[in-house]
Amino acid sequence: MPTVFRRIITLFSLALFALAPLRAASAQQGQRLNLIRDAEIENDIRAMVIPIWKAAGLDPNGVEIMLVQDNTLNAFVAGGQRIFINTGLIMRTETPNQLIGVLAHESGHIAGGHLARMQEELRALTTLQILELILAGGALAGGAASGGAVGRGGPTTGVGSTNAPGSLLSFLRYTQTQEYSADQAAITFLQRTGQSPKGAVEFLRVLQREERMAISQRDPYLSTHPLTPDRIAAFEEAAAHSPYLNKPDSPEFLMMHHRTVAKLMGFVTPDAALQHFAEADRSVPARYARAIAWYRKGALGSALLGIDGLIKEYPNDPYFNEVRGQMLYENGHVADAVISYRRAVQLLPSSAIIKIDFARALLETNNADNDREAVRNLELARQQESGSFDLWRLMASGYSRLNNPGMTSLARAEMAVLRGQRAEAQAHADAAVRQLQSGTPAWQRAQDIKAYINTRPGKGR
Repeated sequence: MPTVFRRIITLFSLALFALAPLRAASAQQGQRLNLIRDAEIENDIRAMVIPIWKAAGLDPNGVEIMLVQDNTLNAFVAGGQRIFINTGLIMRTETPNQLIGVLAHESGHIAGGHLARMQEELRALTTLQILELILAGGALAGGAASGGAVGRGGPTTGVGSTNAPGSLLSFLRYTQTQEYSADQAAITFLQRTGQSPKGAVEFLRVLQREERMAISQRDPYLSTHPLTPDRIAAFEEAAAHSPYLNKPDSPEFLMMHHRTVAKLMGFVTPDAALQHFAEADRSVPARYARAIAWYRKGALGSALLGIDGLIKEYPNDPYFNEVRGQMLYENGHVADAVISYRRAVQLLPSSAIIKIDFARALLETNNADNDREAVRNLELARQQESGSFDLWRLMASGYSRLNNPGMTSLARAEMAVLRGQRAEAQAHADAAVRQLQSGTPAWQRAQDIKAYINTRPGKGR
């Protein structure tokens, strides 16, 4: 695939599926996504949206939730069945139903195969048209983000006065069709799972308020989404005919959502969390948010007092123990952190993310037995998190301490593959083949890495 073609797919895979069109600019400007991992938030969001995925005919095990630390209202699908959700969007939702409505829309993109179809549409363009898309798309993004008019004074589309090439307009009309389709799919999925469309309407009104200052200046043809009022009208019509319009959120989902929002606020906006969750609020989410906020502000004593109180009341909650481990580890109390992480792993053995954090703490103790325990946990975590650079970095460190050069080389080869460093991956895979016993699974994996590198286009890094 030509480099320019790969680039345009990358740009529009981020822009096409953005929930808020004004956010497409920063994606197109090549800003890196700041992804965060959190076992509790990912698991709770998955629990809330799995009924939607099943209604959409998707395998829940094949869909990934990716958290983006960004305060703007945005969610999109990219890289196959990956739903990216901004922390700002999650924190702005007031109910589980609102968040589920957003995720139902994104699930509609996956179920509709829109990313694959977009790539097919782009393949039909000439190289010159692709270049047009890159240049015009960049100008569009800058204009939309600033709220200014775009491309005044040139050939027009008949709807606005936008100087955009015909290929771009055709592409954007195509993406608007996909957005309408995803909305209709979301309505269907909510109906099938007995959930209200009200949350989607409520959150679209939040988007409408965000857009209000710029919406009169934006050409509907130069947006990858239908304008928010049109989307609200579609969901309102569905709500009017839904027997589930006033169906309340379940107590389980409400607690998941409250804890998710509280946890994010504590980590991302600790000052705002301490203002929002007053000391008089003794609810679990409020106490959780305050404990995390104090930890983020460097007040470890207050943070531990808060989290220990929660653990005393809920000793079998794995996430309270995990957060306690993080607080202690990041403040240099590694031995105590190991105790908390071990308890969290015992309570939630299915969580690969917690196992990786546990292994990190174990390796910091400089104890041979703990090194072996760390590697055991990483090997278990690898079954779910084989794409984690952090996992392979810790694996390389652990096997190096255990004087296992073959597995150390293999872990370093995996790291290099994830970074796209072909020459380095080749060198470490060659070393692993020499050092590992022939015919073992690890030896075969090293051979697979070599074959993968040799069959991929390009040379070097």
